[in-house]
Amino acid sequence: MSAPETASDLLLTMAEPTRLRILNCLAAAPLFVSDLQALLELPQPTVSRHLQVLRRSELVRDTPIAQFVLYRLRRLAGPQGRLLSAILEAMNADPELRAERDRAAQRSRTHTDTRTQEPERTAAVRSRGTS
Repeated sequence: MSAPETASDLLLTMAEPTRLRILNCLAAAPLFVSDLQALLELPQPTVSRHLQVLRRSELVRDTPIAQFVLYRLRRLAGPQGRLLSAILEAMNADPELRAERDRAAQRSRTHTDTRTQEPERTAAVRSRGTS
């Protein structure tokens, strides 16, 4: 599967509630699988399976960082992009989804910095330990 060719394709991909919640969280900030797992209170295999569908549909992109993978919402161009933006904006009006998005933004701020700096700290600790 590639980028949604029609509005129907996009809507079918997003129609699954868990995928819609993942997209809602990623609309706030880039997140790791473990962040999504904690935010959505779902097991890792479930989150990973839905991310795989979203990645194949080119709605999200992934960036490896050390041993982790950071997921980001991919902004589509054209009518599908406008539809995705409209859906995400409409979701922002729901208090529960807005709160989930806010938690995603907060978690991203606290965990992304930690994970991207972790390899440097680990290397520094190792070098001090071997001196």
